[in-house]
Amino acid sequence: MEALLILGGMVALAVSWAWLVFASLSLGPGPLMVATLLPVITPLLRGRGYPVLPRVLLVIALVSVVAGVGLLYRDQPERFDRLLSGNWAETPASAALSGTLMGQPFVPDNVYWRGDQLIFAETAANRTLRSLVVRFDKAPALLHGTAIDLLPGDDGPWPELVIQWYTGALTAPGLRRIPSAYSLSIALAPVGASKTEMTVYLHLPADHATRLGGRVLLDGQPDWLGKSLSAPAPAPVEPPPVAVEPAGWRELNLQTLLDSPARFIGRSARVLTVTGRSYEGVLKEVTGDRRIVLSLPQGANQVDFQFHPEDVVLIETRARR
Repeated sequence: MEALLILGGMVALAVSWAWLVFASLSLGPGPLMVATLLPVITPLLRGRGYPVLPRVLLVIALVSVVAGVGLLYRDQPERFDRLLSGNWAETPASAALSGTLMGQPFVPDNVYWRGDQLIFAETAANRTLRSLVVRFDKAPALLHGTAIDLLPGDDGPWPELVIQWYTGALTAPGLRRIPSAYSLSIALAPVGASKTEMTVYLHLPADHATRLGGRVLLDGQPDWLGKSLSAPAPAPVEPPPVAVEPAGWRELNLQTLLDSPARFIGRSARVLTVTGRSYEGVLKEVTGDRRIVLSLPQGANQVDFQFHPEDVVLIETRARR
């Protein structure tokens, strides 16, 4: 609606301006100068010979533009700020990381770790418009290795999600806390000595209308990530006994999967990680950086989890009938 009002108003403004100028050619140099340089004051001038219709159209155009800009400021302050700054086509640096926050488009451009908190913030004109914070304060045990994976129904403790949004200067900010029962997958990979590549998939229950996914390159590395990488490799975890089924599970050689993934894509698979957790789904792909992607059903949707080979103790697939 805002874009339609502004765009329609600008078109009507251009048409009425041109119409007014051409209609003023016969009125002399003074009225023509006013119509050309100060057309917005012509609706206030009476008895100067200006035609009525272009002036009425000019007023309607101005009202449309002002109404559209007002709605834009109220509902989408970040776009209003970009409109004022002239950065109409600006794309946030982390455009690969995007989603929705409380039903509104969410493209965080400031992503960083602060202690045990992972912060996603969308900013404009040096102020935060929307933010999502994953607080691991009450779940520090999850901060180890290179991957964090949670599914609804998993045992706690869980990190708390804190969502905040700011809709305008005259509107109180919103705040919502989600303690558990969401899907979260975070994969971290150090890049050199000072950066971290992070892949995130977050999906909240439908009533929160919030999801986030993609990849981002972070400045710096979490302190806990450095410690986990320098620690001795964890001892292999014995896989739990598996019930025998007519079309049962069969162990898959990890190197074979990485070298020839096309043979196994689309098949049911089960992954056991070094943390002792098991994930069952469908093999979706092996990425260019050799991460194994497993799709897990969640109601009517699917959630993709990525696993680094070094985090995988055992991978199994169902034998073909």
